[in-house]
Amino acid sequence: MYDTEQEQIEAIKRWWATYGNGVIGGILVALIAYFGWLYYSNSVQAKQEAASGMYITLMELVDDTSSDAGERLALAQALKSDFPDTTYAVYAAFQAAKEKVEQGDLAAAEEELSWAVDNSDALLAPVARVRLARVQFARDNTSAALATLDSIETEGYDLVINELRGDIHSADGDADAAREAYRLAYEQAQQQGVESPYLKMKLDDLAAMTDDA
Repeated sequence: MYDTEQEQIEAIKRWWATYGNGVIGGILVALIAYFGWLYYSNSVQAKQEAASGMYITLMELVDDTSSDAGERLALAQALKSDFPDTTYAVYAAFQAAKEKVEQGDLAAAEEELSWAVDNSDALLAPVARVRLARVQFARDNTSAALATLDSIETEGYDLVINELRGDIHSADGDADAAREAYRLAYEQAQQQGVESPYLKMKLDDLAAMTDDA
């Protein structure tokens, strides 16, 4: 306690002389951090909104039967170029790959999906890899397709992966590997309550081929 108000004032002055600069520095650091975060947050939001707007326009062109494929592809490429770190860019790559498949340009479709794999987040990466594997398989590059499927670590895609793996092994003439992949896929379909008569047919056809042999 201080006997007089003057002593209290002097004590405050001494404390401020000792710690004042540190307090001011701490406040400045906090303010800089806050406004830096605010600027970053607003910048990210603005980027997401701009990317979203471009993607909406792209989807409107897709729905418009009179739109030109070149226009759609150009917009998809612009979205990928301007906002490569957004999910909308990955969706644009998916759309571009679809357009290229429809045009019969599987090499270009593979490039689009490879880009999607490299730029996807954890949620979209397995989707991109499955689509990439399908295109690689369609290009008769079965080893690359199998390697792409093997790179998928996310759970929840086993049914799709194993069925596609069975298709690839079947095309390669590896009946044993194909049968095992189809069997796993069929078991997973049953566990998930998914009706898959076509998958059952593939499995039965392989069993029949074995019996005939």
